[in-house]
Amino acid sequence: MIKKSFKRTFLPSVVAAMAVILLSFSFWYFGIFGRLAVLIAAPPVYAGFYGYLFKRIDGENPGISSLFDCCRGVGKFFKSIVMVGLGRLVAEALSMWVTIFCASRNFNFFEGSDVTVKFVLSVLADVCSLFFLFMPYLYVKDGNIRIDAALKKSAGLALKYLFVFIAVKAAVLLPSVIDVAVSFSLDPDLDFAMLMDYLQTAYPVFAIEPLPINILTKAFSIWAEFTAVYCIFERERDNMLKDFFNKFKKDIDTSDETAEDTPFIEPYDFCIEADERFSDEKIIETENIRGVDILAALEEMDLAFDVVNHFGIRRKLKKMFDDLAFEIGEFVTYEGGRSIENSFTEEIDEREFEVSAEISKASDYEPFKLILRVDISEEE
Repeated sequence: MIKKSFKRTFLPSVVAAMAVILLSFSFWYFGIFGRLAVLIAAPPVYAGFYGYLFKRIDGENPGISSLFDCCRGVGKFFKSIVMVGLGRLVAEALSMWVTIFCASRNFNFFEGSDVTVKFVLSVLADVCSLFFLFMPYLYVKDGNIRIDAALKKSAGLALKYLFVFIAVKAAVLLPSVIDVAVSFSLDPDLDFAMLMDYLQTAYPVFAIEPLPINILTKAFSIWAEFTAVYCIFERERDNMLKDFFNKFKKDIDTSDETAEDTPFIEPYDFCIEADERFSDEKIIETENIRGVDILAALEEMDLAFDVVNHFGIRRKLKKMFDDLAFEIGEFVTYEGGRSIENSFTEEIDEREFEVSAEISKASDYEPFKLILRVDISEEE
């Protein structure tokens, strides 16, 4: 998976790193106005870039225009600002509060403590921001996710995988650490305060010279973080025990006679490769077709774990259904019946799956009828 990520996303990360560094230098030249422009304009583009990387690693070839997907609409624009920028805003606010608090109490732990505190606060700010790290990624995977839900899920994942991202941060900072170690080995007379001051300068990867190394370090930081998130999303596509507990509930609700005929534990409960549930159909009748949670409907189908939770299938199905629901909802009348359908194929472990959705409405007084099907492609 890491090899796949490197092949599909590292080069875009290098280009993004060049753009981030050069634009940052340019905007910071204009002082407060440049910084404000970065705070407002950058988050939607960051979100679009994450979406671009997800599409790349899933085998698609998105256009450059997809970088601005989160800029299309006021709601999406401001939501992306919150999703991308909230972590850094909270971290910076916390660091500022601690700094002001220490200054107001005249805390002076030791000589040179001011630069030490700044360095420690910058590290703590990065650790704090980890709890918000997943929010933009969750947003580009599901544009309908609420901010509070994204924050809660992001914090949970950060706690669970905290050491993974600490390791990523350590790997990104390794060149800076080496730079500091070499510098001080050449001049052992430098005191602790000067060491802290040097670390404070070297801690941001932007401080590394020359510029090409700076760009590669930033690119590695972008790529490593995205790859870690992607691997975690693959691992956490769904709770592995979800199907097990659903089956447990169903077994309790069935009669003793049925329970005797149905094994309590199926082979695929603990061995996903043994799961061969490749085909199923679900029918939903509703008065509000746009209110249907199509991904929840997919999860309720009797399908293999790898099918239900495949990112490519979920993303394409969500987009296809939204388009179908919008199109059929635009009719003025349904007298005589209206119907619309579409399908796509997705390859999983050398198997080609066909996913189709059909929405129909017999008349103005009948509910919408959705037929969702997943099956092995006939070409197989």
